[in-house]
Amino acid sequence: MSLVYIFAASTMEGEPIEKMVVPSDSNSPSRCGTNDVVLITGGMGPRGAKSKAEIALSVSSIRPATGKPDAILVIGLCGGLTESLPEGRIVSYTECGSTEATKPMLHCSQGITNSVVTLLASSGILCDRAVGITSPRIATTRDERLALARFGATVVDMESYSILELAAIAGVPCAVLRVVADSIDRVLPNLNRALNDAGALDGRKALKVALGSPLRTAKLLAANRRAMQRLTKALEIVLKAPCFA
Repeated sequence: MSLVYIFAASTMEGEPIEKMVVPSDSNSPSRCGTNDVVLITGGMGPRGAKSKAEIALSVSSIRPATGKPDAILVIGLCGGLTESLPEGRIVSYTECGSTEATKPMLHCSQGITNSVVTLLASSGILCDRAVGITSPRIATTRDERLALARFGATVVDMESYSILELAAIAGVPCAVLRVVADSIDRVLPNLNRALNDAGALDGRKALKVALGSPLRTAKLLAANRRAMQRLTKALEIVLKAPCFA
């Protein structure tokens, strides 16, 4: 049995975990199949994700002797940077880079990634190995996604690199399992105008952006819901299996 910390940037992305775990008392992790899991939500954007990871990987009341889990799994939505990754495709990162030029590429746990991809394939779910990149901004157009693809990435998100970075410092194996919510050709409302100084969405500003682009916002929300349904099916398989030993 493994203790797995699961990071999700939003309540929506963490909701599938809350629904599938067996709750426990406040001093113990929840149970999901063969694993104990702790869900950590919030922390949108690189800075928010780093802050959440710093707190989570300090001395823990769950395991005070070591202060760290056996493994970390980052989950949620991502954007596709190549036409070969359509919306709804599950991806497991092999490595992840940052838009900060001085930061090196970070590798995900090869053992966990291989286990996840193989397990999902045996269950009839296609899961592509992908190279991720973490950006402080939302890629809203094809041109912006192509610019990110020049870093060698095939998908983009806003949190994975920060968590991988802290996991490496703590010596905890880390994997990333995401789903492509918006393809390379989908044009999104410009939610960058709604990001606050910490890189997270400001609710009031986001509402203003949504009202200014109602059709694109509706299509985005629908695509996100469809993508999360696909990711939920994958998580139900992965989290109940001994992929993290």
